[in-house]
Parts: sequence; structure tokens; C-alpha cells
Amino acid sequence: MIFDHEIVPQSIAEPNSFVGLMTLYESNYAKLNHLFPNIKQYDDDRSIKSPFGNDIQLGVNKKTKYTMIISMTYSFEESEIIEYEPNLTIKIYFDSRSAEVIGIGKLSKKNKLRDITYQNKDIINQLWRRNIILNKWLDYIIDCDYSV
Repeated sequence: MIFDHEIVPQSIAEPNSFVGLMTLYESNYAKLNHLFPNIKQYDDDRSIKSPFGNDIQLGVNKKTKYTMIISMTYSFEESEIIEYEPNLTIKIYFDSRSAEVIGIGKLSKKNKLRDITYQNKDIINQLWRRNIILNKWLDYIIDCDYSV
């Protein structure tokens, strides 16, 4: 039996294709649902803990009946300055069971994630790059046993 969180989107559909992008959105949703089974009921921000890494800040930005916009990031404190990376804004669609990255926040000068994401102007390629980042990060979070 294969579980939703074991889906490897790039092996199901060709990267940078519409079908691949939709598969990636579905995989993102499945992984978020695995990490946060009751996320639809969240009304406030939360800190997600792991015995192996930095805490993750989960922010609830907006909720409607069928969608939710959240932010997910690590917070790093350096010399009295707090940096948030990767600072992803994610829109969850409960009716279609999909989740997409709709924004990558300001990143530090050290991080080239935003530059890589916006290098190519092709829309599906852009969306693919943004969402593969979320998908791989969710894999890592699941592997590190994070919990709310």
C-alpha cells in the first residue's frame, strides 16, 4: 500500500507540465494533511517542534470555508536580528485537496532561493519550482518527526 505522503510527484508526471504541477499540488496537500491532520480547525499561529532541528513557525493568515492561507518558516536569531527562511506563503484548497505556494517572503542575502525561483519567466516552470521547494521541505519535516 502506498500512502499519499510517499508520492514522488516528479516520478508520476513530467516536471514543468500542467499535470505535473497539479500532482505536486496534491502531494503538497497530502503532506500538509499528514503533518497537521486538523489544520482546517486552526485559528491561531503555532510553533511546530522537532527533537532534531529548529522550530517551524506556522501562521494562519486567512481562512474561508474552502481555503486557508498559511505561512511556514524557520526563524533564525543572529546578532539580535531574527531572519525568517524560507518564509513560504501557502494556499490550501480543501475542496480540491491541493496546496500551492503563492509567495516566498523576503529572504536573507545568504539565501538564493528567491533568485532561483524567479529566474525563468515561464509560469508553469515558476510554479513548479516554488512548489517543489515546499514538497521537499515537507518531506524533511515529516522525516524529522515534527509535531504541533
